[in-house]
Amino acid sequence: MSLSTVFLPEELVAEVLSFLPVKSLLQLRCVSKSWKSLISDPIFVKRHLKRSACNLNLTLVSYFFVEDEAAFCLMENPPIIVRRFYDPYHQLKDKDCNSIIGSCNGLICLLDLSYFDGHKEMCLRFWNPATRTISEKVGYSIEHNYQYYPNLTFGYDDSTDTYKVVYFISDTTQVRVLSLGHNVWRNIQNSPHDHDYRMNVVHLSSSFVWLANHNYISEKIVIISFDLGTETHTQLLPPKGFEEVSFIRPNLFVLKDCLCFSHDFNKTHFVLWQMKEFGVEDSWTQFLKISYRNNLQIDDPFNKFRHNLLPLCLLEKNDTLLLTDAYQLQIILYNWRDNRVKRINQSWWFHFKNYVESLVWYR
Repeated sequence: MSLSTVFLPEELVAEVLSFLPVKSLLQLRCVSKSWKSLISDPIFVKRHLKRSACNLNLTLVSYFFVEDEAAFCLMENPPIIVRRFYDPYHQLKDKDCNSIIGSCNGLICLLDLSYFDGHKEMCLRFWNPATRTISEKVGYSIEHNYQYYPNLTFGYDDSTDTYKVVYFISDTTQVRVLSLGHNVWRNIQNSPHDHDYRMNVVHLSSSFVWLANHNYISEKIVIISFDLGTETHTQLLPPKGFEEVSFIRPNLFVLKDCLCFSHDFNKTHFVLWQMKEFGVEDSWTQFLKISYRNNLQIDDPFNKFRHNLLPLCLLEKNDTLLLTDAYQLQIILYNWRDNRVKRINQSWWFHFKNYVESLVWYR
């Protein structure tokens, strides 16, 4: 009996390959010219990214102003955090940058910031650790606002297939944008409110979102959304169940592709809301109301401001919420189904960013 060659349709080959990790795909590019072309094709890159994003369970962790970088993986049954990336390439040293601005679709935005007498100079690099590619320095800028660390955010606009870095200048309403590929800062429409140097900006649905005070008299909180495609601002209201500014400042973050809002309630509970439909204020839904003492086993939640909990990751399939404290010195794993708590103490201040491996590169 003779053996015959079996040919698989290209679409089926692409489907199978899209399940593989980046390292394997980089090796398979050497199989043939057609496979190299397929794996490099932008359509395949997006298909692979979509599959990888469905299994997002990595949190990028870096020291602040320290030449080190590592990633931790949230595992299951029970959830634990383990170190990854022993490869020296996955460290910030030798990248000629000193901090991480953000991570989006497998690309990491790095900042090189230098202080001089009366001004600071900054520029950016873009790095894909999985494919071992890194850009030249771009977006060189001299800033005379010496007081504050630059508030930069990195994201992706799917309407134009463009990666952008947005610079919210502290204590002003000024906004600048750098689009990858053009690499020149542009001044655009001002924000409706001044930018607090402490503002935490999150990325969701081609938008950057953050909290702002409506005015300094009533201290009412509003949510500002900046559309990366139109480069315009929209104001949203927080959940109706949150009527006044609590003892501590509330937080915005993204969990499972939902905009989330958290706040303290009566100094006894941590409350978590989800906006089920982004941009629709009536879609706010209370997701969790967790007792500091009974659930999180925190007897004195206001000691050293550690009560200002910051959610990092949500694993609904095993009912687990990953949180950190205000100083990001402790990781809390809370299972609301079994009411179990696990703590992991850290000896340094960490900076958390979601990360997923990809083949993405910008043109």
